[in-house]
Amino acid sequence: MARPWRADPHLHDRHHGRPRALCGGCRGLPRLSRGQPTPHPNRGACAMSTIEVIPSGATLGAEVRGVDLSRPLSEETRQQIVAAWHEHLVLFFRGQELSDPALLQFGECFGEVLVDNRPVDYNRAADTEYPDRVDVISNVVVDGKPIGALGDGEALWHTDTQPVPNSALILHALETPAQGGRTRFANMYTAYETLPDDLREQVQGRASIHDRIYGLQKDTLFHSSSASLDTFDKSRMPGPWWPIVRTHNETGRKSLHLQREGGGYVIGLSSEDSDRLLQRLWAHMTQPHLIWEHSWQVGDVLVWDNRCTIHSRTPFHSSERRRLHRITVKGEWPN
Repeated sequence: MARPWRADPHLHDRHHGRPRALCGGCRGLPRLSRGQPTPHPNRGACAMSTIEVIPSGATLGAEVRGVDLSRPLSEETRQQIVAAWHEHLVLFFRGQELSDPALLQFGECFGEVLVDNRPVDYNRAADTEYPDRVDVISNVVVDGKPIGALGDGEALWHTDTQPVPNSALILHALETPAQGGRTRFANMYTAYETLPDDLREQVQGRASIHDRIYGLQKDTLFHSSSASLDTFDKSRMPGPWWPIVRTHNETGRKSLHLQREGGGYVIGLSSEDSDRLLQRLWAHMTQPHLIWEHSWQVGDVLVWDNRCTIHSRTPFHSSERRRLHRITVKGEWPN
């Protein structure tokens, strides 16, 4: 069986696909969403730069070279990066040394960074000075308290959900395991465009509830052996509903949009018919030719479009440390 494309850790030694050189002028970065702008290292040290976009060779994913994200970006360079993001859906930048303020400034290249006003989880050790804007994804435990979320298990295929819709998510790798912990992405534009005719007809005009049942469990997004979930009436579950086929508000392209593999409910169908339809959709959406896999290195910054991709994570050994900082950019309700 065909294997998904992977980001080669040594990609800087050779080109995957044809690189494109992009050039930028100088204007500097926008301000943060709230209050005064956070002091930014090297503010004002902005120069003309040429960047390359190197496609992965899969249906999505590209490396961007020739840009230092710790420095202010020109407006032209920002626009070129956003255009490449719309084309390739997932971009990664190697060897970036970023503070959280610099990461937040980069996030504002894609829109308004989400501010989470929910109470701080005091059961976790602090790993960032910006807990309302920076999420910590980690299995590391300090003084008996986890510093982040998601641990070291396998994360099922999903899209990230928040109290409000989001568009871009950005990860900065601070510690990575020697093996495992890779992130896989699948192209939902291509998934929609290659739907069999009968399946395309079944999903037109349909919406699904993105369930929160698993959010009430300690193993959110992970395999569960709870019998109560198997017998739960999915037509009664809480959560927002979303169209299964959504139109991207910036590109105008249609894509499939489901929240979590193994969950959800298609409105208007019986529980059994809903399960059958969702199983067919997930089997179609996760075919190897739609998938690209990223192997993390310390210093990687990766941004993906959550509106037209799904992603998952491979497991890694609990003795290994994995620590990433994540920010979320607000999006729009799908249509």
